[in-house]
Amino acid sequence: MGWRVVHEPKSYDETYRDLAASLGEHLVDQTDDADANFFREIRRDAALEMLTAASDAYERRALNHAWYFLVRAAEAIGYLVASQVAVYPREDDADLRSSLRKSGSKGGTTKGQNAKKREDEIAEKLRAAKPSGNGWDKSALRKEYNRVTDGLENYKDPDRKWRALLKRADIQDLLSKGQL
Repeated sequence: MGWRVVHEPKSYDETYRDLAASLGEHLVDQTDDADANFFREIRRDAALEMLTAASDAYERRALNHAWYFLVRAAEAIGYLVASQVAVYPREDDADLRSSLRKSGSKGGTTKGQNAKKREDEIAEKLRAAKPSGNGWDKSALRKEYNRVTDGLENYKDPDRKWRALLKRADIQDLLSKGQL
């Protein structure tokens, strides 16, 4: 089986013109994403440098070097084109990255708020519980804590959470009243 020509190879001049035109079309694209802008600037500078080096090599009649620099310029320009086209417009946000950044931030905040709510609920149940005898001591309060948390779904690492709960002023007040 032999080689089949799909299209005629482009000449150096035609390739250079096409790449320079493509670079001109995709030079400016400012997004709200600082990282994307930073990397686009690096690729733009690399493309300009490679096109200049290709032109210099072509003038020196070093065609192998000229083609090498054109390939490197094409890689950098390809990145610029892809990064410009890869922004997905959304109806409610400027682009997908900003939506993800905002949603990810909300998730972390929500998790912290939920944990605080759960701790407050447990502390409220402990304050509402009636101590036996002369008030709460640490072991009796821990038994009550275990009883309250046994009924909670997905309550992980109760020992660490118990230590955090003990540091609260309202829980310390329960213990100090029991030791009077």
